Amino acid sequence: HHPVAAEHRDTTDAAPPSCRPTAPPRSMPATGKDDAPLLAKPKQEYISRKREEFAVAVPPLMSDYTKLEDLGNMPGANAKAYLMLPVRVAVFLFFFCLMYPLCCIAGFLRALYLRVAVGKPSEILKYGTYPYPNTEGPGRSTHAAATHYPAQLLYDQPLDEAKLRAALLSVTAEDGIKADEVALTFMEEKPNDWPATGSYDVTSALLPSFQKGYSYINKLFAPPFGEAAGYPEKIKLVVYNNDPGKPTIIHFGGSAEGWDGSSNFNFVKEVMRRYAGLPPKAVFAKPEISVEGAATLDDVSFLPFLLKMPFNIFLSVRAAVWNTIRAATWAGGNEAFKPCIATMNFTNEESAQLAKGAKKLGASPFAAFTHASQKAMVEVVGTPFDTICNQASLQTRFYPVEGQGKDRDFVGDWLVGIITKVPGDLTLAGAQANYKTVIDDLNAGGPLTKNAVMAKAYGVVGSGAAGFEIMPTYNDSAHLMDRTLFMNNYGVRDIPTPTPFHTWNWNAPLWLGVNTISVNGKTTTLIGSCMWSLPIVEAIRDSIEATLRGIMKEA
Repeated sequence: HHPVAAEHRDTTDAAPPSCRPTAPPRSMPATGKDDAPLLAKPKQEYISRKREEFAVAVPPLMSDYTKLEDLGNMPGANAKAYLMLPVRVAVFLFFFCLMYPLCCIAGFLRALYLRVAVGKPSEILKYGTYPYPNTEGPGRSTHAAATHYPAQLLYDQPLDEAKLRAALLSVTAEDGIKADEVALTFMEEKPNDWPATGSYDVTSALLPSFQKGYSYINKLFAPPFGEAAGYPEKIKLVVYNNDPGKPTIIHFGGSAEGWDGSSNFNFVKEVMRRYAGLPPKAVFAKPEISVEGAATLDDVSFLPFLLKMPFNIFLSVRAAVWNTIRAATWAGGNEAFKPCIATMNFTNEESAQLAKGAKKLGASPFAAFTHASQKAMVEVVGTPFDTICNQASLQTRFYPVEGQGKDRDFVGDWLVGIITKVPGDLTLAGAQANYKTVIDDLNAGGPLTKNAVMAKAYGVVGSGAAGFEIMPTYNDSAHLMDRTLFMNNYGVRDIPTPTPFHTWNWNAPLWLGVNTISVNGKTTTLIGSCMWSLPIVEAIRDSIEATLRGIMKEA
């Protein structure tokens, strides 16, 4: 979860062809050059110039991003939505009046109990999470059955079942997960060949048994977003082997409540180390918060935290209820709680170009993604986000392990969500300034970090891969179901090259989720939402990709 400004490394690796070229956005390009005079001309002339800039062919385009009917139902902005407005308001008032007081009571009672029974933030989050992990041996009580961190992993060679099972069980045992709590299944279905581009429907493009719009996340998320329920396993891997050189797939269900997101990545990395026959590493560290870190994070008043709770809960409940109703099919939406996800994977060469192009423009890849995401929301949906929930780990800053150095391979739970406010016209320079604000605040243990720590420490839920941030009782200004970008960048990572690992994809499809990582020099991304339809999400993805490719040209 730690955002980094380092350039993505360029390494030699097999990769599918480059991503599909897409229609450039209808606004100022990433280079900052003013295209306004050109935009006044026919759109195809604009596209023709972009064809020359990208040096690629441009496919047929949707007629215009501004014609919402081309993207199907736009929730809240179609005839059925307008007709059902009185009913929507009535249903909203019923559920809001039911949920708001209950959430306020739960939030207040939980915060007061933790303050009295446990103490200050550093005492609650003594190990980064609450409840505490088992400090007398392996394990943590927060591992839960059928409660997964879902991801789709690609490999370029088939996997050996015996070797993978041995490696998997050896790692899970070190965190107290028993063998009968781990499911490893090898399926008979053989995946398709590599998609022609890096932008494809996340699972159906690879597995014929999945219909378009139905993906790994439906299988591994708990209801109402998915189908994972009723089985005892806490870790779940479903493998689809393929011929050498073609995509082998793992649908990975990690621990959504026991480990934070980057720790789930580190878990898989350690499994792959052992699969490759490399010496095992002790990755399950449980360091206590440093003395300096505790003093910094405890330097905040509890009373103001309580006083802002009714307002934050009001905004979260209002957003969750109203936007869920608006997304329902009966209300003119496309289906409530339906995760819609689009892939945008770059090759090693493209990833290096993105990092170099961003650096030339004075920005980090993290800033490039947030800038491109805001442009896409304005162009495609017409509604910008005003908040970014920046996922970040406190491990290296506040929970260091002796002799750790620059090692970031530990598995645990140190996640917080740093909340920043951004304008609707978020430029690349503005996105970089926002990124710098996040990094500086994390390094100093500033007010944004303290707010995030308080919200996690005194929340109804205080552990896991960001599930605690989605709770309507979460007492910070992140309202993830309304005009908030859930931005999750794991930064530059690696998985041992003796393994056939190829691609890491995962997503949190809330109002808008952008989840990106650079593994072994390859930047891979999923864009998702449970508010918009798949065509709308794909159009958002296309706009983001066009902006990023403009930045690549700067390299």
